[in-house]
Amino acid sequence: MRYPTSSGAFAIIILLLASNISQSREPTNYEVFCAQVDTLAQSAMKALTSQDVKLVYLKFGSRDVEVLVHQRIVEALLKNSFHVSMTDSSAVPSLRVAVPLVGVSYSAPVASHIFGSSDVVRTIRSAYDVEIADRGQIRFAKSYTFVFSDTVKENQISTLESGSYSFLRGKIVSGSFLDTMLQPLLFVASAAVVVYLFFTLRGS
Repeated sequence: MRYPTSSGAFAIIILLLASNISQSREPTNYEVFCAQVDTLAQSAMKALTSQDVKLVYLKFGSRDVEVLVHQRIVEALLKNSFHVSMTDSSAVPSLRVAVPLVGVSYSAPVASHIFGSSDVVRTIRSAYDVEIADRGQIRFAKSYTFVFSDTVKENQISTLESGSYSFLRGKIVSGSFLDTMLQPLLFVASAAVVVYLFFTLRGS
């Protein structure tokens, strides 16, 4: 009767370790941002189609984020049989995309693990103003905002922020002093309880 009991306690410890060691791959900040831009491109193409526009001139700024957005929208347009003019002419409809907001933020730790890194909530936001003009007349204007949020481990952040784009990096909100003091104490207490139960059940 003693062996199954101690074996069960040992299995609990193994499960605790496994639940913290195993980590599913989370999308990087760059991948999330590109997915948001691709969704924007789909909306822009629907707007162009509604205005019966197949040849368009693109108007973008020169910031890194605007260059990246421009590149992905051009790729989407060409893949979907649109034509992109390289000349700014009043005879060619224009698509202007402004990027007023791109931001990455991390919350204060929302959960901590005895055998692993703390969990934080990652939020990636991006906002766009889209405008289609033809012969000096604005035919379409709309703003889009995309928000992605998930829970990631704090020690994954450096990997999730892969790439050289500064606008895809964020800062972790500092936890309160009370949280900082209580979490280590809770870890030690939890570990002590697990060890106590293991030896108590093993000896019973």
